[in-house]
Amino acid sequence: AKTLDPNASDRALRLVSVTSQAIDVLGSQDAAERWLSSPAMGLDRRKPIDLLQSTEGTEMVKTLLTRMDYGVYA
Repeated sequence: AKTLDPNASDRALRLVSVTSQAIDVLGSQDAAERWLSSPAMGLDRRKPIDLLQSTEGTEMVKTLLTRMDYGVYA
């Protein structure tokens, strides 16, 4: 098996972690995947999946999910 370069494996881990958080918040894998690939109000209309390229972007997405979980969209 080909090993992923460290950046690719970091991205994969971020995606897994954010996806599992999104499933917790949104209730299903389908809903989570739809949300990740749709422009999000709380992210200046950017797609959450696009922000997972960076650690900072990933934190923004996780923060938004946490707010959504508590019902705070501001």
